[in-house]
Amino acid sequence: MKKRSHGLRGGENRLMLGLLLPSVLFVLVISIVPLAYTFFLSFQNYSLLNSDGAYFNGIQNYIEIVSNPAIRQSVWVTFQYTISSIALSTLVGVGLAVVVNQIKKGKSFFRVVFFVPMMLSGIVVGVLWRFLFSTDLGVINYLLEIVGVGRINWTGSAAAAMASILIADVWQWSSYTFINALAALEAMNPEPVEAAKVDGANALQLFFLIKLPTIMPVVGVSIVFRTVWAFRSFDLIYSLTSGGPGTSTTTMAIEIYRLAFNQYKIGASSALSVLMFLILTGLSLFILKKTLKGEPK
Repeated sequence: MKKRSHGLRGGENRLMLGLLLPSVLFVLVISIVPLAYTFFLSFQNYSLLNSDGAYFNGIQNYIEIVSNPAIRQSVWVTFQYTISSIALSTLVGVGLAVVVNQIKKGKSFFRVVFFVPMMLSGIVVGVLWRFLFSTDLGVINYLLEIVGVGRINWTGSAAAAMASILIADVWQWSSYTFINALAALEAMNPEPVEAAKVDGANALQLFFLIKLPTIMPVVGVSIVFRTVWAFRSFDLIYSLTSGGPGTSTTTMAIEIYRLAFNQYKIGASSALSVLMFLILTGLSLFILKKTLKGEPK
């Protein structure tokens, strides 16, 4: 009987592996292979303007991107944008989740309303907010003029352009943190909260001492995903400001695009892509370690 059971289990394992094999191969083809090829190109002197073709040039591409002031500026802009975006979207998302969690009826309506922006593509969001931020025809400037603030040229200065892409990004992606935080709050054990209420804890104490530590692992995972998405953000920023004015909103992703398709430096573009991948991997591991270290095992 044991041998028969072991044989059945072995057959199930082989069937499971067989069913998983196409998915594994698909992942290898669309992610691992391009990543490996990008790493290979980062050590090649490969330019679309060079008729002699590509040849190995060691770490010259990495030296070039590190010594390029425009690329160093793009790294700074990327960190500035990512940190600001993550902080604001997390605060807004968790805040909305706490408020909606107090509602007894109609939660499904708010889930749908707040989830819709996340379903839109970055290009659509960028074009939508570019129209809203329009100096002459934009709704936002019209409302600002009504309240006496006056019109703002949202893409005419570095500070205003950065604010515009942050507003658009937070509008789109706060919903992701909201959905996850709300699910975590709804799954909480109510007994610690009720006990704290009996002991006289106020709303702030309940949130910071009981609710927030409980949902923090979920929020931490959301922050990791948001970090990856914000750090490599291209479509929203490019469609809203095109990286301008000047290079004030030019992130690493936009600089990679410019190197490859404006300057035709495929090798340098690949090196910058590898650098961005390494930074993202380190950031993700750091955030996961910090946010999940207190999770019960």
